[in-house]
Amino acid sequence: MSTSRELKRYNIEPIRALTSEEVEQVAVEVIKKIEAIIVDFDGNYMYEHIVNSKMYFARIPEKYTNVNYIVSTNSIYIRDEKSIKNIDEIMMHEIFHYIQCNQENNIGAMPNQMGLCKLHGYKITGLAINEVAIQLIISIVFNTKQEHTNYFGIDIEGIQNKSFPILCALLQQITYVLGYKELLKSILENTDDFKEAFEEFAGKKSYDFLRNSFDKMMNARDKIAEDRRILKVEKNKKNRKLIEKKIEIRTKEIQNHFLAVQKLCYTEYFRPKFKNVKSKEELKSLKEEIAKYHKHIGKVGEKDEFVIYTQRKIQKLNNKFK
Repeated sequence: MSTSRELKRYNIEPIRALTSEEVEQVAVEVIKKIEAIIVDFDGNYMYEHIVNSKMYFARIPEKYTNVNYIVSTNSIYIRDEKSIKNIDEIMMHEIFHYIQCNQENNIGAMPNQMGLCKLHGYKITGLAINEVAIQLIISIVFNTKQEHTNYFGIDIEGIQNKSFPILCALLQQITYVLGYKELLKSILENTDDFKEAFEEFAGKKSYDFLRNSFDKMMNARDKIAEDRRILKVEKNKKNRKLIEKKIEIRTKEIQNHFLAVQKLCYTEYFRPKFKNVKSKEELKSLKEEIAKYHKHIGKVGEKDEFVIYTQRKIQKLNNKFK
C-alpha cells in the first residue's frame, strides 16, 4: 500500500483499498449526476479514469475533509463508506483533481497542465479559473438554485455557491454564451478547447485577458482575507486605517476586473446580433434575449452599464424601424 511523506504529514492512514466493484460504483454515480444536469456531457473519458483509480478507506484527522486526493501517491483517500454511497461535492471535487493530475507518464507528479491551469516552471497561470470551473460544474450538479449575492460590492444572481460566488457567476455568464461542452472537456482532459472557443468568440488573446483577470481577482480576494484577519487584532488606529485603505483598493480592483470581463462578454455577444436585425419582429426577439441575458449581469452600485449599452443600441434601431 502506497505511503509517502505527504500522507505522514497529514496523518492519513490507509486502511484498505476499495474493491473494483466499489470504485465502479463511484464512477457510475459521478457520471450519472453530471449527465442528469449537463446535456452535452460525454462521461466515457471520466468513467475510464475513475474506474482505474486507486481509492482507499483511511483514517483521516477530523480537521480535514472526508475525501482527499494526494498527488504523490496518485490516490484518493476516503474517511468512510458514506462518501461512496452518497457522492457529495467534496468527493466530486477531489475526483476532478485526480483526473487532471492523472496523465500518462506523469503518475505521482504535477503535470504541465491541469485543466485550465498551466505550470511554466515556477510560474502558474489559470489556477483561479480552473478552480472556479470545477466549482461551477459541481455547484450546478448539486444545486441548480440561483441566488442573489453581494460580494465585494458586486450585486449578481448566480448559482448557489459559497466558495467563489462572483467568479462562478461570471463564468456562468460565459457558459450562457458558449455552453459547457468545451469547458468540461478542458477541465477533464487538460485541453485548450475552452480557450479556443473563447478566442473564437471574443478574439485573439481574449482568453489570456480572461484567465489573468480571474487570477488577479482571486489573488486580491486572498489578500483581503488576510488583511481582515490582521484588522481583527490590530489596535493601532493609524495601522487600522492603512489596512482598511488596502482593502478598499483591492475591492475596487476586483470590481474593475469583473466589470471589464463582463463588458467584453456582452459586447462581443450582442454586437453581431444588433448588426443583423433587419425588422421590427427581429428587434422584438432581440429585446427578449437582452432581458434573458440581463439576469446574469452583475453591477456595482446603481449604474448598470449593460442597460446603458443595450438601450443606446435599441434606440438606434427603434429610430431605424419607425
